[in-house]
Amino acid sequence: MNPKLMISSAEKIGNNQDLLAQILLRLPAKSLIKFKCVSKQWLSLISNPHFCLSHTRHQGHEGFLHPTALLLKVQYVLSPEFDVVPLKHFSQVPFFHYISTSYLNILQSCNGLFVCETDDDDYNVSEYFICNPTTKQFKKLSFLQNPIKGAEFYVSLAFDPLQSPHYKIIVVREVLENSYIFQLDIYASESESWKVATTIFETKEGDCIAFEDSVFCNGKLHWNSYGNQSLYLDVEKECLQMMPMPTKLTGNRLEIYRYFDESGGRLYLAATYFAYIDLDLYIHQMASDYSHWFLKHRLNMGDAMEVFPELNLGCHPFSSGFSGVSFVGSERKEEVKVVIWADGKIICYDFNDGAWKMIHDPGPGLKIGTPIEHFNHLHEQRFIPYKYFESVYGSDEACLIDLDIMKDTG
Repeated sequence: MNPKLMISSAEKIGNNQDLLAQILLRLPAKSLIKFKCVSKQWLSLISNPHFCLSHTRHQGHEGFLHPTALLLKVQYVLSPEFDVVPLKHFSQVPFFHYISTSYLNILQSCNGLFVCETDDDDYNVSEYFICNPTTKQFKKLSFLQNPIKGAEFYVSLAFDPLQSPHYKIIVVREVLENSYIFQLDIYASESESWKVATTIFETKEGDCIAFEDSVFCNGKLHWNSYGNQSLYLDVEKECLQMMPMPTKLTGNRLEIYRYFDESGGRLYLAATYFAYIDLDLYIHQMASDYSHWFLKHRLNMGDAMEVFPELNLGCHPFSSGFSGVSFVGSERKEEVKVVIWADGKIICYDFNDGAWKMIHDPGPGLKIGTPIEHFNHLHEQRFIPYKYFESVYGSDEACLIDLDIMKDTG
């Protein structure tokens, strides 16, 4: 092609704002960040909050956003470092070093935004952040320490850019220590205001609701529970509803680990049970009407070892060597894949074709979850997964609101 003609065509595209926007909408988020340096025009377009939102929604044209990668954090180890599992393409995920702290705990990942907690011992406060790792933009949510000594305090995020550009922060706060009486405080970014004590409710000790383990799905914030029932919050209506939990296995088998997640508008819960050598992963799915959970599959990791003979599972008694990590969308959206950490590699079971597949093999001599001082054996490690969505939404100052979140003096 004639070089002069190519230059002329590029100039026409560059001067046509609408055509340029349509082209940029189809590019990965990481490329857009680099293209901000092309010109002031491109910087202005890509930084525009409306373009950021349109780009995010274009990625979710099927009705749901699909994660680019998983960030795997070793349970009980507080560090800004994570193992990265690519799901679409290899992406250099920025870690959280731009939040200057040696202590960092991710509370939740929600459609491209993260809620993180750090601790400042000098001032005896916990600091909270909303951030977008793709753009390295973050805003501090400053909390004073809970004025009720020993009372529980939990922070969650509800954000679905396919439905609304706005988000809500949900705080569950224990009213009195060991009282099992809680109140909900809700912040709405649309109005930039708080509704304090929107709901006051009481739970029973046997409910064992894990308010730190929340999943946002279909406009509802769900909390995991180790009892027979739990709760979910209809975020728009700001009302609580009861939710059953899966029936325990017969035979009084002790549950060891569980993994609470969502994909494609469905809730999932995977669990492992205590046994000398346990290679089973029980996967439950919530019915669409929230009436019950049903056992979708009982996966036996022995089948995976037949497909991948290099895996060495069950070699450490009572530590199975695998961890049910996350549920992600499949190429055919009617079913999902369960992504599993197994002996330092990442494999998945695809429910569409009932097959085991390799997702990520870090190669010889390198294993995800290499033993560290807290664990004597690789197979003892358990991972907490966080879905990473490449997104430019939140890269503009107007997208992430700087909040000073007050706590009452109660």
